[in-house]
Amino acid sequence: MASRNIDDLVLELQKLYWKFSFAMAKVGLTFMVTCTERSQEEQDELYAQGRTKPGRKVTWTRKSRHIRGEAFDIAIVKGGKPCWDPKVDVNNDDIPDYDQAGKIGESVGLAWGGLFGTPDRPHFELKRKEA
Repeated sequence: MASRNIDDLVLELQKLYWKFSFAMAKVGLTFMVTCTERSQEEQDELYAQGRTKPGRKVTWTRKSRHIRGEAFDIAIVKGGKPCWDPKVDVNNDDIPDYDQAGKIGESVGLAWGGLFGTPDRPHFELKRKEA
């Protein structure tokens, strides 16, 4: 079963996660971690969904950075429950919460999945190292 434990992330990402968490709290955005690390087998199962297994596609890769503990996913919390609506604005500041979370993530040094070719707004990961 995929982990939600921050301690399962690589140390560099743990540090960025805590900066992200504090910055989210500062602006009043409540969230929960839905995934930190997962096995290759779990990633393969997710990849099969919507392809060779029933359901909608939920990932575009079999080589997720979650496998190495280099990524985490969140859900914005609304009314005590996870909310996946990318347009939700719980704190009514005219910025959708996932977009605001993305800006916060980038400001602390994370790469945000909302800027991927196929946007993945709940996803945050270590920035790729320049060669």
